[in-house]
Amino acid sequence: MGRGASGVRGFSLLELMVVLALASVLATLAIPSYQALLQRWALRTEAQALVDDLRHARAQALSRGQSVSICPSVDGRMCAAHADWGHGWLIFLDLDANRVIAATELVLRQHRVTSTIRSISSNSNASLAGLTFAPNGQARGAGQGLTLLGAGTSRRLVCVSMQGRAVMRPEGQTQCA
Repeated sequence: MGRGASGVRGFSLLELMVVLALASVLATLAIPSYQALLQRWALRTEAQALVDDLRHARAQALSRGQSVSICPSVDGRMCAAHADWGHGWLIFLDLDANRVIAATELVLRQHRVTSTIRSISSNSNASLAGLTFAPNGQARGAGQGLTLLGAGTSRRLVCVSMQGRAVMRPEGQTQCA
C-alpha cells in the first residue's frame, strides 16, 4: 500500500531548467526597478539628513541663545566659498554671525554626503556662504531651496523659510512656494 523508495518523484532536469529560466527572466525585469528604488531611497535619505541638520542648527540657536550657522564644506573643517553643498556641510556656533568659522567657534556637527548624490545646489545666491540661525530661530540667508540631484534624473527639494523652518518637498516638486 505504501510507496517505497522507488515511488518517490522528484523534478526532472527539464522541469528544473524551465523554472530557472522563468526565475532569471523575472529577475532581469525586476533589477532595474529595484536599482531605481534604491537610488530614490538614497536621495530621500540624504535630503532628510539635510533637513534634520537644518532643524538641529535652528534648535541649537534657540537653546543656546546664540547664532548658529550651517555652511557647505568640502573638507569638513572650513566653509566652502561656493554654493555646492554636494560634498557636505558644517554646523557651528557662529559667535560673530559672519558665517566664517573662527578658531574660537565650536563646530557642532559635520556631515559628508554619500557618493550617490551628484550635487546639492541652492536656488539663491543668499546661501553661497550658508545659513545663519539667529537666537530667535529666524534664518538669515533663507527663503530658498536646496536641490539634491541623485543618480539619473531623480531630484529632491529642501526648503528653508524666512522663519527658519526646513522641510523636504515631495518627489518631483521644484518650487518652495
